Amino acid sequence: MLDNILGLTILATEKLSQNESSKLIEQLECADLGKKHFIDGSISFEDFLDILELCEVNIDDYLITVEKNLAEVRIIL
Repeated sequence: MLDNILGLTILATEKLSQNESSKLIEQLECADLGKKHFIDGSISFEDFLDILELCEVNIDDYLITVEKNLAEVRIIL
């Protein structure tokens, strides 16, 4: 369940070049690896957020999405 709450997605358009698509996929793979390490307790939440920043994830938007996901499963922060 935590994997779904912390889920990451790629938003793409049909105008993306091959290089842009490859970069997005690499960023998602990196962010997903960080998520897996956070879930298994290998890294802290702060370290996970640092990894997301390195992957160019907008942290503010991501945390809003995570909060919405938590509300959907009725977990309150």
